[in-house]
Amino acid sequence: MRTLTLLLLTLSLTATAQGPANERGINSRITGAKVFLAGAQVTRSAAAPVKTGSSTLVFTGISQDLDPQSIQVSAKGGFAILSVNHRINYLTESPKKKEIEELQTRVKKLEKEHAFEKAMQDVWVNEEQLLGKNSNIGGQQNGLTAAQLTAVNDYVRERLKVTKSNWLAQQEKLVAINEELGRLRQQLQQLQAQAPRPTSEVVVEIESTAEVQASFTLIYFVPSAGWTPAYDLRAKSVGQPIELLMKAQVINNSGEDWEKVELAFSSGNPTLGGVMPQLRPWVLNQPVQLESVTIMSGGRAKAVQAPVAAGAERSMEYRDDMDATTTMANTVVYRTTTVEFALETPFSVPADGVQHTVGVRTHNVPALYKHFCTPKLEKDAFLYARTTGWEDLNLLPGQANVFFEGTFVGRSFLDLSRPQDTLDISLGRDKGVVVDRVKRKGFSDKPIIGGKRTVTIGWDLTVRNTKGTTVDLEVRDQYPVSPRSEVEVKLTEAGGARVDEAKGQLTWTLKLEPKATQKIGFTYQVKHPKDEPVILE
Repeated sequence: MRTLTLLLLTLSLTATAQGPANERGINSRITGAKVFLAGAQVTRSAAAPVKTGSSTLVFTGISQDLDPQSIQVSAKGGFAILSVNHRINYLTESPKKKEIEELQTRVKKLEKEHAFEKAMQDVWVNEEQLLGKNSNIGGQQNGLTAAQLTAVNDYVRERLKVTKSNWLAQQEKLVAINEELGRLRQQLQQLQAQAPRPTSEVVVEIESTAEVQASFTLIYFVPSAGWTPAYDLRAKSVGQPIELLMKAQVINNSGEDWEKVELAFSSGNPTLGGVMPQLRPWVLNQPVQLESVTIMSGGRAKAVQAPVAAGAERSMEYRDDMDATTTMANTVVYRTTTVEFALETPFSVPADGVQHTVGVRTHNVPALYKHFCTPKLEKDAFLYARTTGWEDLNLLPGQANVFFEGTFVGRSFLDLSRPQDTLDISLGRDKGVVVDRVKRKGFSDKPIIGGKRTVTIGWDLTVRNTKGTTVDLEVRDQYPVSPRSEVEVKLTEAGGARVDEAKGQLTWTLKLEPKATQKIGFTYQVKHPKDEPVILE
């Protein structure tokens, strides 16, 4: 009796460990990924036969990081999806296991070679030490002729050449082995960082009145991915439009590789939520509180049962291309408007947590080119491209690499967060425009009258265009502004500049013909108390 009980218990535990008898594992393939600024929506596809009656299909090898509430399952085959559930499999092995084992084998082999070459080096060192001792002993022995001593020295010399040469050869091998070991260990470390970790499984219960060949689509959200916009701005020459290349710097750390998938980049961020915060009454002397609810965007899946009434007959015709019925519902609450950029060709992004750059699209943006210079701070002129119409390109703020005439000139940042019609892009310094700023000689320092000193200072600016094309140049300078009535400042000569009296700024807009030179200048007068030092330049 006891033996029978133990046998039944063993059979029961075995059945429990293996799971329900009607479960069947389904291998799926990632066919698409919509990457958000934070997170990604992954699409998997699979095909499998469905038998008549109830059955349970298990989609295996899915990222552990998926959000269970975002799971969506759709299918074609005319059967009914009864429920969708999520579970974790803690017994799965890393998909990189074979590659890790191969690297470990290569590392062990190279370590043995390293030990052998090091031992051979020690052999040559020992021989060299032995030759030195024997040479000293031979030289100290009596009765050796000069010819014998010469022969001993010649032998020792030749053997030393051999030992030194072999030691150096061994050293070269050690250096090469160490370099290869370093590369292999780095690669092994990177793969081991993606250590075997649990995977998700999606369990789908279905019921069918006929045997059909079904196709499944599984969609879910993973937070451990994202992308950042970046740009290349290329201006071939002045007068031509700017070529703007939008790039996506995408990171996939979801634990599953995206191999040749349909990749799209969305400006949305599901982690921010889509519910507008509500204002509460603002009572003075009490802290202000904002009511906010965060809703994760993406599909919302709720697993429920779809019972069929007893005795009910179904006269529906089942076909392979029919949509499957499902009880999962999606709820959208004040979703923000997003823009998506879809790649036309499949692209691969491994799950290595490393940034991968993808070219998204190229625009030709009309631009007006203008030089700017502030000679008080910097005598070099800077070339800017002023673009309009960029707001219709659906761009996002991001870092930009700037190229002019085929040369990298620096990095900039496209700040698109502010409402503005014109976007200024710096193309770097232009040595073809030269600006000099010289203080005028013989500035006047009038006598002190009534306890105040009056000083007049003037500046001369010389602008030269050494280029072979006409240049539009804006020169900026300044004169001091007094914060107190005791110090009086008066601009006595503006030199044709546009004056901003509140800021004390002077602006000249010049059009310089090729090889032309133009002079401008300004003068200001300061009256201040004689005992109060004032910086006048």
